Amino acid sequence: MTPPNVRNCLAVACALTTLGGCAPTTLGPAVMRLGPGNPDARLFQLGIRSGPRLSASLNSTSTTPFRGDTSTLATQQWGLAYDAAVTFPLSERLSLHAGAQGEVTPVTVPMPGYGVYAGASYYLGTERVGLGPALSVRGASDFGLTGRGGPGSMIGAEATCALALQPEPGVALGLVPFFSWNQTFAREATSTWAVYYGAVVAARVTLGRGANQMEISGGFGRTRLGTGDSWNVPIVGVRGAR
Repeated sequence: MTPPNVRNCLAVACALTTLGGCAPTTLGPAVMRLGPGNPDARLFQLGIRSGPRLSASLNSTSTTPFRGDTSTLATQQWGLAYDAAVTFPLSERLSLHAGAQGEVTPVTVPMPGYGVYAGASYYLGTERVGLGPALSVRGASDFGLTGRGGPGSMIGAEATCALALQPEPGVALGLVPFFSWNQTFAREATSTWAVYYGAVVAARVTLGRGANQMEISGGFGRTRLGTGDSWNVPIVGVRGAR
């Protein structure tokens, strides 16, 4: 006889499989360097951010047509993802970054597509103003599950360069342009290159006298595929940090 706890786990797994997944949301910019680092303290961030589903146009059908700029917020081509990130400052200038993502769905757990990213940044400037160039690589997949914009997988690399301002202690502002190149894969072994570029404005504020922070970001991007398809992408994000 199967133990009750095993039966419960199997039931949950079957339910999640039935729900399917979503083509992974491409989160950009992956790295936003908004000031010098503190080698004695890591920065942990958790929140929700938006981006395009790069495989959407490749999976277009008569029942789920690709709408492009006529419906920018259509969930077939635009999504929200949970984003968990950690920054490892090696010095005030050099930092390493790593993160993971899972799609926001009506259920409470992150659903496929899942993704990971990693990169490095280097801060140039003073405590009040500076530039934060960064390079990162990433990959994400919905593991072939049929869902919004899917099935889809992608691998890619991104470059960013933040213009960072700290007008007062506990407040960091940034203008962060980014450019990424990606290879995206869809149904029936279809694949093509895709570029995703744009810019966001970000603000990170320390809450009270503690170590807790809140980060808000917003902007616009543009996605262009090797097939000729392209569309605008509204970018929004809210993350807590500590």
